[in-house]
Amino acid sequence: MATSPFIGRLLDRLPRRRLMVIDNVGQAILYLSIPIMTWMHILTFPILVGVVTAAAALSPLSMIGRGVLLPNLVSANDLEVANGFSQFRSGLVTLLGPAVGGILVAAIGAPLTLLVTAACYAAYVLSLMGIPATRYRTRFPRDPSTTSDPAPNPWRFLWNSPALLIIGMVTLFFNLTYGPLEPALPVMVDRVYHSGAGTLGLVWSSFAVGSLLGTLLWSRFRPQWSLRWFITGVIIGWGLFSGLTGFTTHPWEAMLTLFGGGLVYSPYNIVAATWQQRLIPDHLRGSVFGVFQSVTSSGLPVGQLIGGVVVSVWGAGATITIGGAATMLLGLVVASLRAPWSRVPDTSVSQ
Repeated sequence: MATSPFIGRLLDRLPRRRLMVIDNVGQAILYLSIPIMTWMHILTFPILVGVVTAAAALSPLSMIGRGVLLPNLVSANDLEVANGFSQFRSGLVTLLGPAVGGILVAAIGAPLTLLVTAACYAAYVLSLMGIPATRYRTRFPRDPSTTSDPAPNPWRFLWNSPALLIIGMVTLFFNLTYGPLEPALPVMVDRVYHSGAGTLGLVWSSFAVGSLLGTLLWSRFRPQWSLRWFITGVIIGWGLFSGLTGFTTHPWEAMLTLFGGGLVYSPYNIVAATWQQRLIPDHLRGSVFGVFQSVTSSGLPVGQLIGGVVVSVWGAGATITIGGAATMLLGLVVASLRAPWSRVPDTSVSQ
């Protein structure tokens, strides 16, 4: 959250490949330092927190960089499919990454597992070097008057782009209403299902499987829906499935509801990313993405904090249900705001 706006501006002004390489080399060094300090018997919890904080501060170089770079790698007609593939990759990592990590920790131990993590960042660097340098270059508009401002204001650009402004505000509150699920679900597994971490992993895995399937279905069929009703449908659908999780009494029931939630939710990130990439010119993409990510991501920790407080007062099931109801209410509000939607071009999400 803190470094995204600054890093986004850097991605518009400095060589993008070099910045993304710096990120991944830095990440490799940081994660490599943890087992080294473990073997030297100098690793402490505050040092570990510092290492992870530094890694998080660098991460927007690649997180924003991927979104900035993708429109330069594919044609405009293939952009939504490319974002679908990227979303599928994210879902696959979410599903398989923890499992692979657990297997490696059990087989070779945590320090050596972090060496494998560092090697993965090195592989990322090689993939970045394999992309032609011309694809990384910032493309400025031909009209020199549009680039006369040495420091374009991303806030002004967002304010003057109704579709982006709506997507940003909706994503902020969507993250906020989703947030309570994360602290409440582990408590639900413990106190209602009377189970442990393995069950929690299965429940989240069902969400990941639903997300993967939803991504594949959306990329295959790409229905011609308006942006307004697409966003409304996704939000209400997720609120319904996630809210029903609060009424479950068995982990298999929660797996079914969150599978449905993942199925409904997954197209949101594809469509939101595609609209951002199409509406933001290349020379402003990093700056606007940085501001966008910093603002929208703030909703998640606030929602988690609120959820933790509500769990301690009303319990996990009620917290999850309230979060789902708040999400559905958000969807109804989004649908009812006719004036802001009137300023958005009447186009389908797949155009």
